[in-house]
Amino acid sequence: MGKVKKITIKKDSEGRFYLPAKIRKELGDTLTLKKTPEGYLLTSKQYVANEELRKVITSKHRRTGKPRLATPEEMKSIWKTKI
Repeated sequence: MGKVKKITIKKDSEGRFYLPAKIRKELGDTLTLKKTPEGYLLTSKQYVANEELRKVITSKHRRTGKPRLATPEEMKSIWKTKI
């Protein structure tokens, strides 16, 4: 969405918020309004999906090597503690 980090939006006389056409086009058809400790966050689903994909692609691998399979005894002990 360019280099704009924050804009101020005002309500009109009928209580509607106005978003400039350029921003509306970039946001797409569906928006999500989320309440956060800092206030409200308005996002588009397209933006959220792109951000999540970026996090996955750029994250470091958590595992290295070949995974070890649990023994039957280890699996039974897990079941006993979870049930």
